[in-house]
Amino acid sequence: MSKNEWRKNLKVGDLVMMKSGHMAILTKVFFRFPETDPAYPHVEMIYCEDNSGGSCSAWRVEELLNASR
Repeated sequence: MSKNEWRKNLKVGDLVMMKSGHMAILTKVFFRFPETDPAYPHVEMIYCEDNSGGSCSAWRVEELLNASR
């Protein structure tokens, strides 16, 4: 199992730390290219520091911070 397998389980409402070090809340999680292997989700989010929105690949998510919600 890949060390990044947890990224496939990201959900709307998850609090995450981005590779940039910024905190964000996921507002949308979707598979843009589900036919690729491995298929990892893309996410839309709101950054906690300044309320700006954005979207990116889940590869830019460093860690999930609220796994026990």
